[in-house]
Amino acid sequence: MNRLQEETNVGNYVWRGRKKIDLVKEEDRFTVISPDPNMIEKLSDLTGVHELSSLTPNIYKVKTSSTEREQLMSIMRSQNTNLVVHHAYRPKGSDGTIYYLTDQINLSFKAGTPETKIEQLLEKYKLKLIQAYDQPSLTYLVGVTSDSKENPIKVSNRLMEEPEIEYAEPNMINRFQPMYIPTDNLFPKQWHLNPTAGLFVDRQASVFAPNAWDITKGNRGIVVAVIDDGFDLSHPDFQGEGKIVFPKDYSDNDQWPYPEGEDYHGTPCAGVAVAEENGQGVVGVAPGCSLMPIRINFNLIMDDRKFKEIFEETARHADVISCSWGPAPAYAPLPAIVEDTFTRISVSGGPRGKGCVICFAAANFNAPINDPNPNQVFRWRDYEGRARETRGEILNGNAVHPNVIAVAASTSVNRHAEYSNWGKEISVCAPSNNFDSRLNRYAPGLGIWTTDNENGGFDAGIFTGRFGGTSSATPLVAGISALVLSANPNLTANEVKEILQRTADKIVDEQPDLEGNTRGKYDVNGHSQWFGYGKVNAFKAVQEAKRLVEPAREPQPI
Repeated sequence: MNRLQEETNVGNYVWRGRKKIDLVKEEDRFTVISPDPNMIEKLSDLTGVHELSSLTPNIYKVKTSSTEREQLMSIMRSQNTNLVVHHAYRPKGSDGTIYYLTDQINLSFKAGTPETKIEQLLEKYKLKLIQAYDQPSLTYLVGVTSDSKENPIKVSNRLMEEPEIEYAEPNMINRFQPMYIPTDNLFPKQWHLNPTAGLFVDRQASVFAPNAWDITKGNRGIVVAVIDDGFDLSHPDFQGEGKIVFPKDYSDNDQWPYPEGEDYHGTPCAGVAVAEENGQGVVGVAPGCSLMPIRINFNLIMDDRKFKEIFEETARHADVISCSWGPAPAYAPLPAIVEDTFTRISVSGGPRGKGCVICFAAANFNAPINDPNPNQVFRWRDYEGRARETRGEILNGNAVHPNVIAVAASTSVNRHAEYSNWGKEISVCAPSNNFDSRLNRYAPGLGIWTTDNENGGFDAGIFTGRFGGTSSATPLVAGISALVLSANPNLTANEVKEILQRTADKIVDEQPDLEGNTRGKYDVNGHSQWFGYGKVNAFKAVQEAKRLVEPAREPQPI
């Protein structure tokens, strides 16, 4: 290979989550980085700009056409030397993922690399130091400069050839969406907690919370963080001494994570986990635990650095983290900087230093969370009901992380929820509603009763019975994790995960789904692709946690 070929090929792939991904350029879009909003307004008037929208406060997505893209990028570069213009990329063979670049790189050096060598490599590639991460050591956020002469992908790939580098990955922008589609009618309240029988309700479908509450209703010292789009903290079910702790709004950068506009997803999620027992409305599965509401904006995309920082800051106070959101069916591996953060905070994070329990929704597309087949074509519907198609590999990096509890959904009739994503990485399932995500139609099963937003939500009031999806299943598992820790605060996060899996009820569903697939049986290891290790059982899990905290009594002499 000659030098020219090498220069060309170095930009045809990217490292993400320590995986090498072949790339192709997006034909109809690219990004512009500018600190000056006035310059962006001028660019929107250029011929060929079909749409110009904000991804972050200083990064903008430009939609154009394949015939106009290169010329338009060249014109923008010539408009102002302070503008940085990058192609947008996607994994080769995949239509479901788009990578948008910042001008930054997450750079980690191997242990023992001397400071002088680090400085030499930064100078060699003309990189500016933006931030030194506290953990892991020798890991930095660096910026590509005009003297670097190449975009962050090419610079990262060259850095990966240096023997001192552990990983070098562009600091990309992440897009997530909440895991809920409201479809069900109103039904009797909270069957998912209390065993009941009736039309469309099987007694075995619940998590048997009242039995668990005989042992503990949750301890205020155990903190459940819900990361979502906004929380109505004036709701009566979030009142009580010490109920709300360490609130944070990453959208407005303040301590008031209240919902705005159509931010109606966080309030019901929080209610499923920890709604207060106060003699009115609903109750969460762990009513005695405290709530740490963390607001993010799903419409304002967070880059890898912000993704990492949100979880690190949350993990300083939270024992359990609940996330009812994630990527659509696409190839979306976690960046190494976030992957390592999840590993670290799940082992040593949290106020107890025994790790944070991290729960992620598997999502609602009846799709695999991990399918390495590069030739597959997968058809699905987004949350607006629009038909979509993904070509190539599918990977939900959030859910497949080995330290995460990946949550699928079951139904009030104790079967697989038609929409629930599946795979060998599913940890457990929890009861939720039911609908057919492919055809966007009703399927048998009741909805979940929980807290709602008074000014805009699912129903006209402060409670709803129409919540569901893996969005509802996930905070239910998070709340049960908090009950387990309330019963035994000496447990590590991994031990909590093992207890939930070990005590789960084995739902057996041999009926095919609406597409004829059957994944409801368990393998020799007791795992099902639909249900993981089974449906969570709050009573059995708390009972086991309590057993472990009480040492067996020695037999007394007669």
